[in-house]
Amino acid sequence: MLTSEKHEVTVIDKDPEAFRRLGENFQGRTVVGLGIDEEVLKDAGIEDADAFFAVTNGDNTNIMASQMAKRCFGVPKVFARIYDPLRAEVYRRVGIEAICMTTIGAGLFFDRLHDRPFRDIEAYLQMADDVRRLYAADLPTQQQIEEHRASARGQKPSYIIIAGGGKVGYHLTKELLRENYEVLLIEKRPHRYQLLYDELGEVVYYGDACEIRTMVRIGMERADMVLAVTGDDEDNLVICQVAKEWFGVPRVIARVNTPRNERIFKLLGIDETISATTILFQMIKQEAMVKELVPIAQILEGGLEIVELEVLPNSSIIGKPVKELSVPQGCLLIALIRDSQASVVTGDTVFEVGDRVLALAPPDAVYNLKNALLA
Repeated sequence: MLTSEKHEVTVIDKDPEAFRRLGENFQGRTVVGLGIDEEVLKDAGIEDADAFFAVTNGDNTNIMASQMAKRCFGVPKVFARIYDPLRAEVYRRVGIEAICMTTIGAGLFFDRLHDRPFRDIEAYLQMADDVRRLYAADLPTQQQIEEHRASARGQKPSYIIIAGGGKVGYHLTKELLRENYEVLLIEKRPHRYQLLYDELGEVVYYGDACEIRTMVRIGMERADMVLAVTGDDEDNLVICQVAKEWFGVPRVIARVNTPRNERIFKLLGIDETISATTILFQMIKQEAMVKELVPIAQILEGGLEIVELEVLPNSSIIGKPVKELSVPQGCLLIALIRDSQASVVTGDTVFEVGDRVLALAPPDAVYNLKNALLA
């Protein structure tokens, strides 16, 4: 439709076969790649674009791509197709023009069922708003969320939600349980969920952490921290954004699987991110930290884990340089995160209250490392 009106159009798709649907007479450009890849978007000409449409079959992909277009590249008109009515509502609040075809389509079918004439689009959009309000009727109100947050302010996190039951989520859950935190691990893959449930029991919940209804069922409004550690960056972004925007979770941390997305996440409001690739790369770059360069694959195959420790007010390491600390054998302090800024740990690094420390450790040494640094 756009090319027929002589607009300059570029279409992005990860499947080159999809472009056959455009027909032989399509006069625009085609770019093979992901619409959430910054370099792909630049190749498509987004820096000069007047409008951007995110219309893939994945809500979270559309949400991330549309935000990148609007906030990173300043595209004047940005539209996103979002199937989930509640997610559409969340992203309308932050300025994304979200088109929810689910509720609009339902309205069209409803009118045909009753042999009524089709209404104009504004009437269907209003109907979609009414449906969303009914659908969200039992969600906690903003006042209820704020009251709970106020009562918990300044206290140690008591309820932590982990989204993603892969290796990272599994080991993180076990460590937090060992420290007597209330933890809930969410996993949407049936087979993986069953394996986790058989070992960990009721702390594992079967569901999609991106769904707002799921968030309500697991008590997101009372969570003190959310850790999104799935293998998909767009899922981790949406989980953290919805947790902050709708449920007011005071602290969210997102795993970033593609290192260049760290900058994108920060631009989109997620200040705390963890990228194992970036951490290991920085460690290898710093020759002062290792006597010889070690391939990343060898580190991973060796069974080492990345551990995050928070320096509490009663920690014995406060005010002491790293070179004076007794770090368990086989463990290595890698990075320090302070005020959302990361730096490589050296022998002269001195820790302060609230610092987060990233370390490499064998699985059987994690407990000793925590005792050595935080006791």
